[in-house]
Amino acid sequence: MAYKQIFTCLLTIVLLGASCSDPYNDVKESDIDYVTGDNNRPETELDTWIRSTFTEPYNIQVKYRWDNSELDPYKTLTPPDVAKVRDVMDVVRRVWIDTYNQVADPEFMKEYCPKQFLLVGSANYNQDGSRTIGTAEGGRKVVLFVVNEFQADDREGIKDLMHTVEHEFGHILNQTINYQAEFKEVTAGSYTANWATIPTAQARLRGYITSYAMLSPNEDFVEMVATMLIEGKEGYERILSCETSAASRALIRRKEQMVVDYFQEKFNINFTTLQTRVQEALEELAPATPEPELPPVFDVWGFGKDSVALEFDLSRYTYPQGFGESFVLDYNAVAKQKGYQLELYFRLVFTDETHLQLQRYYRRTNAAGEREYVMATFNFELVPQDNGSYSLFYDYSPNEAGQWLQEHEAYHLIDYFILNQFKVEWERTSCPGSGWVGLYPVNEPNDGYTFGILAN
Repeated sequence: MAYKQIFTCLLTIVLLGASCSDPYNDVKESDIDYVTGDNNRPETELDTWIRSTFTEPYNIQVKYRWDNSELDPYKTLTPPDVAKVRDVMDVVRRVWIDTYNQVADPEFMKEYCPKQFLLVGSANYNQDGSRTIGTAEGGRKVVLFVVNEFQADDREGIKDLMHTVEHEFGHILNQTINYQAEFKEVTAGSYTANWATIPTAQARLRGYITSYAMLSPNEDFVEMVATMLIEGKEGYERILSCETSAASRALIRRKEQMVVDYFQEKFNINFTTLQTRVQEALEELAPATPEPELPPVFDVWGFGKDSVALEFDLSRYTYPQGFGESFVLDYNAVAKQKGYQLELYFRLVFTDETHLQLQRYYRRTNAAGEREYVMATFNFELVPQDNGSYSLFYDYSPNEAGQWLQEHEAYHLIDYFILNQFKVEWERTSCPGSGWVGLYPVNEPNDGYTFGILAN
């Protein structure tokens, strides 16, 4: 019995001694910035700046000293690099607080801003492989992760940070004054907890601006807010122009209008003006890199060039009115013939250095009730004009399927090509590197133009 007592005492001493040299729990004097609850520590230059910039005018606490009680104890997270804190929060001030102050009531930010920003150095990784880079809690607290990855001159990094801030502030506004109930009905039934497995390109073809927007209507709404602000008018329109179909674009447009109406009706904020101010702030902080100059279209599109064809797809893209009307007339003419349907896809293909072939497709039902797909071909000579434009001269020698289309009055697309002179250049609203080529009629360049995608 005595042995046990002596052993217990010795064990206690050993354990106490071990705890005195625990490298994971000991706090060195040099690490005093991460001590929690030490109200007697001297105010640093950073603390003074935070107090004068955030705390006194907006009652916002910026918490960067490590306090694991504020976070999920089951996650592996790291403290923020103190040297990054001011850079991060200065961007937050200039892109978020200052821009709202320019367009909203003077008391708006004081009333609605969160009362705490908690900074974390690393990302918060989830079980599905995704990572959380920001959260908002109860309209009071915003947690910003990945602070240690921040670079003050990295435009994309700044955009990622501010997308998170705008997203989380959107939640705070919604938690205070909810958005329209109709928003939830635009893409009802297609929200999914498995959003992380869906590529952004697929999400946009389903009516969502990002993959994360597919998680729920609440995330959908604030992702619309954040994307529209951080991408700006030009960037947002490019996304819609080149990464959505006509159907999905219409869904996103409905959501867009509800976002604009929400800000105007609930907070008297002109969202377009706010969008402009955010872009001005981003440009001042990290100017966008000029897009590289593209080579002339015919250096890459032509016989023996990188691409020999232009592809057109009305099932995926919305085309200007004049061109679209020509196609619709042909489509309706074919539809009058029982068992026939004109496909929404066609191509312009170089067959030699100066000749193009229009390849159109339609399907028909044969006597056995089976569908047959048929290609109709129409040949043109490409002729340059003195004004820098090009004309297409039709040789009136279609194949048998082409003759069938003409006999049934599906010739309006042919007329479109032969009755116009075209400026051939890169499509003016497309995403960089998209490979979109615009055909702009000299007499009607806006409503009458069309575009195709480079292909082989």
